[in-house]
Amino acid sequence: MTARGLSILCTGDIHLGRHPTRIPEDADGPQFSPKAVWQATIEHAIEQEVDAVVVTGDVVDRENRYYEAYGAFEAGSRLLRDAGIPLIVVAGNHDYDTLPKMVADLRLDNVHVLGKGATWERYTLERDGKAFIHFDGWSFATEHVHGSPLENYDLPQDSNVPIIGVVHADLDMPGSDYAPVSRAELLRTPAAVWLLGHVHKPGIHHSADPLILCPGSPQALNPTEQGTHGPWLLSIDGVSAQPRQLPLATVRYDHLTVDASNVSDPMDIPPLISSQLRERISTDVDTGFLKLILARVTLTGRSQVHARLQQQEEQDRIKEDLTLKIGTTPVCIETLRVDTKPDIDLQGLASSDTPAAWIAKLLFALDNGKLTDEYTWIAQDCVSKMQEAYGAKTYRSLRQEGWVDGPDRKQAIGELQRQARILLDTLLKQKERPS
Repeated sequence: MTARGLSILCTGDIHLGRHPTRIPEDADGPQFSPKAVWQATIEHAIEQEVDAVVVTGDVVDRENRYYEAYGAFEAGSRLLRDAGIPLIVVAGNHDYDTLPKMVADLRLDNVHVLGKGATWERYTLERDGKAFIHFDGWSFATEHVHGSPLENYDLPQDSNVPIIGVVHADLDMPGSDYAPVSRAELLRTPAAVWLLGHVHKPGIHHSADPLILCPGSPQALNPTEQGTHGPWLLSIDGVSAQPRQLPLATVRYDHLTVDASNVSDPMDIPPLISSQLRERISTDVDTGFLKLILARVTLTGRSQVHARLQQQEEQDRIKEDLTLKIGTTPVCIETLRVDTKPDIDLQGLASSDTPAAWIAKLLFALDNGKLTDEYTWIAQDCVSKMQEAYGAKTYRSLRQEGWVDGPDRKQAIGELQRQARILLDTLLKQKERPS
């Protein structure tokens, strides 16, 4: 790599037209839309006088949101044009047809869609009339692509000019319907940097030679997209490319696990959660641009108030008592999950001659990760039933929007533990009742 003093602002999966989920109605507003973060991204690009802005696909969420996305994309593109900054984009599986149409309608000479028709295409950024850096891009031509786009990557190499590859692809997911590519394939190419779309979780997947970066969605869109979101600033100087995430997202989804082992009264739960949330966010989270934090809280540990915590009324009361701000940022409890265990001697109960003994044996085996043949079928049946429910037509739209995750064995075991504890509590309460 020989380019010096080059800066690129990159992002992916903007999904203009979509809106983050689970935001309380009384707190919702346009400040949480992907459009707002797109505008902030453009403003930052202009302030930083970057050499180019790159978007790795899925600019538009879906065809039926074309006109909603058009205005926001046009406004940003025109601001970049006026600042002399090229905008380089590729089409993803959501906007394979709408993005090329939108760019054609705009007729802006600074906007470049690379790789239309699933054919690799190059855009070269010049300085003083000489090639300075190449952008090699590939776009979806249909909603589903089963093979790797890199099978047809044959653009000429140029040892004096670095290459940045741009593609919307599913990384290390063989068999995917969305242009699966492997890290090994990317490492064999002449590119100095690969910028990938499709995966909403931001992350660096290879630090150099080449740098492989998934910028992720700039605005978190649902509770599965936890952590910091925002575009990335890529600084290229000499032989290195240094990426830095800019936390411009206005909403953050997070998860906190709270040990309730020492809690003797459910009323002590809200201040416990509050103090741990404050410590976690003040230590680990940049709240500069955040206007809302939505936290999923899981209560764990062996608790003497386990049975009360399992009651929906108690959970609702705990959530109502948890209204807090950290600095100027409101924090809402999006979900409260009770995964505590009853404060009982499972091993002793398992050896007893009672109807509850079988459930106690099952829980003891689950808690210690030692399922015997006697119980293995239950876990397998639980996995099967959860996957069957997930695949039902009823939930198709939720899967497409990314609002639900496919269950795995770990999740199934967790649900089996939870239901077994509820059943054990019920059996023990029946035993305690006078006849």
